[in-house]
Parts: sequence; C-alpha cells; structure tokens
Amino acid sequence: MMRTISRAALSLAFLGLAAGVAVAQPFAYVANAGSNSVSGYTVDSTTGSLTGIAGSPFSTGNEPIAVVATPSGKCVYVTNDYDNTISAYSLNGTKGLLTPIAGSPFATGSNPISVAISPSGKLLYTANDNYFGLGTSGVSAFRLDGATCALTQVSGSPFAAGTETVFLAFTPSGKYLYVSNASSVGNDVYAFAVNSDGSLTDVPGSPYPAGSSPYGLAVSPSEKFLYVPNTGSGNISAYSINNATGALTQINRSPFVTGGSPQDVAVTPSGRFLYVAGGSSDEVYGLRINATTGALTPISGSPFVAGDYPYDIKVSSSGQFVYVTDVDGSQVSGYSIDASNGALTPLAGSPFATGASPYSIAFANPAAKACGALNVSAEATLAPGPYTRQSRGSDLWNETLTITNGITPISGPLSVVLTDLPSSTTTVSGTYPGLTTTYCFSAAGNYVVPLDSLLPPANDDTLLPGEALSVPLVFETTGGSSVKPTHYKAKLISGTLDK
Repeated sequence: MMRTISRAALSLAFLGLAAGVAVAQPFAYVANAGSNSVSGYTVDSTTGSLTGIAGSPFSTGNEPIAVVATPSGKCVYVTNDYDNTISAYSLNGTKGLLTPIAGSPFATGSNPISVAISPSGKLLYTANDNYFGLGTSGVSAFRLDGATCALTQVSGSPFAAGTETVFLAFTPSGKYLYVSNASSVGNDVYAFAVNSDGSLTDVPGSPYPAGSSPYGLAVSPSEKFLYVPNTGSGNISAYSINNATGALTQINRSPFVTGGSPQDVAVTPSGRFLYVAGGSSDEVYGLRINATTGALTPISGSPFVAGDYPYDIKVSSSGQFVYVTDVDGSQVSGYSIDASNGALTPLAGSPFATGASPYSIAFANPAAKACGALNVSAEATLAPGPYTRQSRGSDLWNETLTITNGITPISGPLSVVLTDLPSSTTTVSGTYPGLTTTYCFSAAGNYVVPLDSLLPPANDDTLLPGEALSVPLVFETTGGSSVKPTHYKAKLISGTLDK
C-alpha cells in the first residue's frame, strides 16, 4: 500500500576529498517508495552530477521511505514503512554496491517514516508515525555495530514522542536529539538528551510548540539553532538551542514565511544558508541565516524551480551542491550553490531519474582502509599546537604540527590521521608547499590528510632518524571565538592511500 502525500500538510570515518588524491568517489542513494528499491549513484565531486551505479537499483522491503548512511560510509539503512522494518546493507566502497547483512531486516516501531544516525556512528533511531493506526508512534533506538552493520534495540525502546512522530535531527555533538510531532493534537517538537547507552531522556520543557504539521528538522553546524518546516502553515519555526540543557526557545520573528507546504530543510556546512523543499509549491526556497540571531531572510532569486513535489533535501558535505527528491516526478533535482550569495543553479543533466516515488536521499563517503594499504608507523612522535586565532572575529586557527622521527627512516608518501576531530571543524588547509588544497570534513570523526611533497627534496621523501618536520595547518571552525580544534590526536602513517 503506497503512502499518500498530503498536499494540505504533509576506525576512519570520512576521508577529506581533494584534487590529486586518489580516493573512493562519494555515493548517493535514493529510497524509491513506489518501486520498493534503492537507486545508487556515484557523485562527481566537481560537477555534482549523479551517475547510476552498475547493479542499481537494489531491492528493499515494502515501501522504503527513508535512507541513511553511517559516517564511515560502510553501512546503509533503509526504513520500510509498510513492513515496520529497517533493511541494513554493507557498502562496497569501490563500486558502491549494497549487500544485505545477516539478520536484516530489523524490526522497528509502526511505520518508520524517517531515520537518523548519531554523529559518532554508534546509534540509530527511527521515527515511527503509526500512519496506518495499527501500533504506536514513537522513536525506536538501536545500537549500531560499525564492523558488521548489525542493529541491537536499546532497552526501553521505543520512546514516546507524540502521536505522529515524523522526523529526527541530532545536534552535531550528538548530545541532543530533536523529534517533530505532526499530530494535530501536538504540532510540537520533542527534545531528548542522548544517554551513552542510547536511551533518551526528556529535556525539561519538552515538547515545544511549532506550527501546523511540523516535519523535517535541521540543526545549524554551530549547534546554536534548530529549524523546523511547518507543512500546514507554510512557514519555518526557528529556535535557539541551550547547549547546556538542550532546551529550545523560539527566536524573534519566528516563524518565517516560505509558502507551499514545506517538507524538509537543510543547512550548508558553513551555516550561512538554509534550503527548504517546498512540497506542493514545486519549489526550493533559499534563506540566509543570521549567524548571531538565527533569523532567516530570503536569498535573492528564491524560490527556485524544482520538480513535482520536492520532499527531501540534502546539501553535499562540500557545501557546493543541493539535491532534492521530487516524489511525484520520480527524479532528483540537483543544484550548485553560489558561495557568495546562496543562489541555486540547476546542475548539468539535472533532474536525475530515480525509481518511483523517491522520498529520501542520502550520501556515503567510504573511507580508505586503516590496515593493508596504509602502513601505520610507530617511529614518529607528533606534537600538536599551539593554536593561534588568525584575526579578531575570524574562525580560522593556525596550528603547527611537529613530526619528530624515531630511529628508523620513514619513507613517503606520508599522511596524518586526525583522530576524533570535533564537529566544530569544517576544513583544514596547508600553508606548507605541497598541502595547498583544502580538505573538507562533513562531521566529527577521523580523517586522513596526505602530506605528499612536504618533505625536503634532498631527503628523497624520507624522514630521517631524529629529523623534525613542521607542518603548518590552518583549521576553519564553526561556532565562534570559543571554538578551537584542539581536541584531537594525530597519528603519522606511511604508505599509499587505499584506492
């Protein structure tokens, strides 16, 4: 039975991509509710175009309506709305093929309409809206095994979150989870503190009032603001987030008018722009975010033309592209983002064909392997810091990473693994010859930064015993002057990146 869209309301984590570095292409996956399948695509990191993966589409359960990938890119999950299950797949990082894992599909609550994975990649949650009235609404919680992709339900799951639980969003730190309740007797947002075992605890004051039929949610990268589109009232509710408690406070002039029946929202990694899938208006709305107040103002040229009933919207981890699923058009519309003003321009080849009724799109950036092609060296000591803010009001921080060799010469090419890089860090670039490219990070995690050509030519790319190498890096962070990229560990590795 196909869900009817309401027109009235409705290890290594990521590998920084850079020119000249041979890494796996990122992949995109689209859940096709009308054809019980997932379409897979490679994503051209330069043009943003989508190209179908050989072997795609991949079969799912009945009415797949939401898709998500782990931060590592190793696991992909699809909620099957009519089956009350979630299908789990392992991802082949070379070809993008999806293979069902043992034990899949896993039981969820009634009609899982959306899914979210914690920034740590260790927890997964589904929003169960009980669309057919045969069970109960709420949030199902699972522990996620990053090695096998298997799911284990958390004790106490599902957790109550109104009578029509529809969408979920984590804060970048993973401390809080927000859930929209589109029930006419609710029209509110639930806030939970996420415990270490995956259980959820109500934030004091939750739930918080929203507009009519609140749906998709998005938290700003700074973790200061939450945005919720109200499909019934054609506007966006905006809240400031208390980082100490998770409590929400509606900001001045909220809600902000969009039009149509806004379904979902997405914020760029820079935190400057917000984009809205307009639903019945067949448009994408673009808004500029005031970094201080969180207020929204329309981008020049907005709204932008989309396909038939845009529903789910995502921004690429590079911040260059926007993609929206057009449910009634069986396609994905893709746009490039003007970094200066946020305006959208359709990508060449857009729209891209999907299966029937594409409700959701997700991206996966498979990492290079930590073993095998990457030979970990225990011969070097790395000393991070100190950190120096470049200028008043700037989010750029200088750091000089000093690499001191031990006894055995270390041959290049060399790379540095930045372990547990915080979610506040968005990019790192190098001022040393050879590291002139900017590496973009989409979430908290572990990243490989190649240091090719950093060593003096006279040493033939070999770090000699006792030799010290200084690597000046520049971090760009989000969140203002209090944020420093200090909470990570660095590990030197030698060898070649896994292809």
